[in-house]
Amino acid sequence: MTASSTGLGTLAIPKLFSSMSLPIIFGLVVGGLYNVVDALFVTRGLGINAIGGVSIVFPIQMMIIALAGWIGSGAASIVARRLGAKNMPEAERAAGNTLFLALVMGCSITALCLFFMHDLLDLLAVTPDLKPYSLEYLVPILSATPAVLLGAAFSDLARAEGKMKILMLSMLLGSVTNIILDPIAIFVLGWGVQGVAYATVFSQLLSLALLLFVFGTGRTDVKIKLSNIRFNAPISGDTLALGFPLFINYFGVSLVIGLVNYSLSQSGLSEADYLISAYGILGRVFVFVFFPLLGMTIAYQTICGYNYGAQAYDRVAEVTRFAVKVTSLYCGLITLFAVLFPDWIFRIFTTDLQLIAQGQDIARFLFLGFALAGATNIWSIYFQAIGQAKPALLLSSLHVYVLQIPMLIILPLLFGINAIWYIFPISDALTFLVSLLVIRWAFKKLAHQRTALAPG
Repeated sequence: MTASSTGLGTLAIPKLFSSMSLPIIFGLVVGGLYNVVDALFVTRGLGINAIGGVSIVFPIQMMIIALAGWIGSGAASIVARRLGAKNMPEAERAAGNTLFLALVMGCSITALCLFFMHDLLDLLAVTPDLKPYSLEYLVPILSATPAVLLGAAFSDLARAEGKMKILMLSMLLGSVTNIILDPIAIFVLGWGVQGVAYATVFSQLLSLALLLFVFGTGRTDVKIKLSNIRFNAPISGDTLALGFPLFINYFGVSLVIGLVNYSLSQSGLSEADYLISAYGILGRVFVFVFFPLLGMTIAYQTICGYNYGAQAYDRVAEVTRFAVKVTSLYCGLITLFAVLFPDWIFRIFTTDLQLIAQGQDIARFLFLGFALAGATNIWSIYFQAIGQAKPALLLSSLHVYVLQIPMLIILPLLFGINAIWYIFPISDALTFLVSLLVIRWAFKKLAHQRTALAPG
């Protein structure tokens, strides 16, 4: 089955968008559920310090996710456009290069992080009460980095050719396995936080094994050939340039989480560990509710990239408008719930009244600007989908590097430690306004391209 037979260039946009996004949303939600379940079992089974120890090192996990996205999303953009242009040899060369980059980068990161483990924990300002839990959790997680990057690369290659069912199945397999193993590791085997990490690693290896089987037995359009699994300088340059906006986005999230945790741990507040734990729980919930938006964004990127490669500019404009409407509706509903009922979020995880009290106001600030995230994410990914790295880089870096990080440094000095929560709605609003101006310019350019292709 070729990419065109999936309907990327022919099906009506609403039907195509839903058929591509719903399977991947389902897979991502199930995949993201294990993060929430991890937090649930760790908090209820091992205590507040355990979830704090896991949460304070979450920036390192985000770094691994950032690296996976850097390689995979850049490759997906190239492969989708090559498939749209019916250039299979170049698509397969890009796929092989992606796997090479994932393997080399994964092994390098594992070696470096394990060697400098204690320096990393000091850099994150892990408190003495949380450090034992952080160490137990991180060692297994970091050891599996090559498998994580390879799995992400295969997933993005499957996505690029519209194989959403394969992608969904791999995520479903890993997530269900993780959810089953968590309570066994904690309550039956008594392995504590380390057991949670082992459950995560095993589930990731299982997902990778499934993807290796699918690609290795020729069940995909893009064939993985050993001769293509090598470094290709031009393709690597394009891959890393196109994936860099997503990388700096995730890396920026890692920096923000790390800076918030650092500020809290150094604040001298008696409730600092509670605040870190509350922020850690909210971070996992935020990632979980972000996954449906990510699923819609991934579907949009694939459809947009394919049709742009096929010069179907009317469909590019149509799918962009449709995606903005759907994602904005979803994000608005999440914001409404989180702002009105923040205590419900924490009562799922704990009965500790102090933790619930500390977390409610944080939840309101964290989710207030999420209503705008649908539009800003679609507009940013538009440029990545059409192969324009510079505007994508501008919009990706704006939210975190231009706005959030400077405000994280300045606002607490002016208004106190609690002012760190103000940065989230303020940066969301400003990012939306700038992104709106940039996408209007881009759509004027797209209109000129449509006109140039018109007959006569």
